[in-house]
Amino acid sequence: MAATSTDAIMLELEKEGIPWIKSEIYEKRKAREQKEREKNNPMKLCVLKFDHFENIHRLPKEIPILEGAPNFRQVPGYLVFGTGQPTKEGFKVALQHIFDDTNAKKVLWTSMRQEPVVYMNGQSFTPRLLERMNENMEFPDATPEYIEWLQDVFVNVIQLQIETSKTDRKVPKQDMGKHVSFQTDKMVSFFRDTYAEHPEDRENIEYRVNLESNDALVTLSGMYEQLREHGFNLEYARLPIVDEKAPREADFDTILNTLKAEPVDTACVFNCQMGKGRTTTGMVLACLFKDVLFGDATKTYPKDEVVDPKKFEDKDDYTNEVARRGQFMVLEKIYKYIPEVKDAKAHLDHIIDLCGVPPQGTGLQNLRECIIWTKQKYVFEPKIKKAFWKQMSVNFIERYCYLIMFTTYVKSEAPRGFPWTFVQWMDQRAEIREIINQGKKNFDWT
Repeated sequence: MAATSTDAIMLELEKEGIPWIKSEIYEKRKAREQKEREKNNPMKLCVLKFDHFENIHRLPKEIPILEGAPNFRQVPGYLVFGTGQPTKEGFKVALQHIFDDTNAKKVLWTSMRQEPVVYMNGQSFTPRLLERMNENMEFPDATPEYIEWLQDVFVNVIQLQIETSKTDRKVPKQDMGKHVSFQTDKMVSFFRDTYAEHPEDRENIEYRVNLESNDALVTLSGMYEQLREHGFNLEYARLPIVDEKAPREADFDTILNTLKAEPVDTACVFNCQMGKGRTTTGMVLACLFKDVLFGDATKTYPKDEVVDPKKFEDKDDYTNEVARRGQFMVLEKIYKYIPEVKDAKAHLDHIIDLCGVPPQGTGLQNLRECIIWTKQKYVFEPKIKKAFWKQMSVNFIERYCYLIMFTTYVKSEAPRGFPWTFVQWMDQRAEIREIINQGKKNFDWT
């Protein structure tokens, strides 16, 4: 049933905390929606997948390791941090480090994960479909509220399975490993993989562990609450982004609304599973906001010079250098419509380098140079895997283009107090969407 304009107004009033009397029709409709949601609950079909895999920590040895917080690092010169999904102890160590070693008065911790996360015995897990165990589940257009609901119901599914296993001990051996499998008492079955860049190269191994206590199984939100009980001045947010893909335009507005009201002494922490792509995206955006809202408005950033092909004996070396600098044809077309995009790209590239890999940065991925990296994987991988790397390159160029456009928007509209959203700003420049879409379709790393 389509929502009426009255329903839409009432929903907006509810979001703002304004009390109103829900009509009987509204209540019945919400009850039907909840019943349909429960009926289609995907968590009933899932197994538990352990977040941490072998060699998950990939940072250079000179960057200190925080036990339990894989790939934890700070952007040089900024109160901005990134990490893989921490354990409960890893959360504590990371938060203590931030408050002890910086002047942060508060931590805003943003999970960039679209997939639900639950904690068991202080370790993090996600639900996966048994037949697609090496791929994150995707929930297109999912809201933070929906992901929170999935987490809640997944915990309920696990608890129900535990209770069922206590009374029904006759589980056929051939059924072990199907869905979320449990043994007697509070033994829980989960899977952990050996990491490889291509999902099909990962091997999954099944383990069983005893649930240590009644409160040892919690959602990610429940874990944040436990940490606040330890006295940390912690606020948390959720920005669900599909792994290895560009945020939606509305997602940029969400993170802007989340961060723009934070004072300069708030430490912004981002995480995904490994702390790589989505985490780096969040870190880049936080640095951008801190630059624009609290930095020197007159500061300029050097633009890349046009790469001279005469300096390269090999044509591939020349094209790779052009790509490494982010000098793509799709951007050249955008410049013709909005010349100031060049300044925004220069600023963004500076931040991307700081958030990227050494020696310029302290991170795991350079969001510009990773585009040409996919070409190298495409060239050298067998034919059966080429489509995977080609699609990843398309995802990465789209992400880079939208980061540049969002940077243009922030630099332009921040002095005016953001009179319109990024979505509205892009609506006024619909031709840019078409240029990006066409650039994706025809993208060949140039």
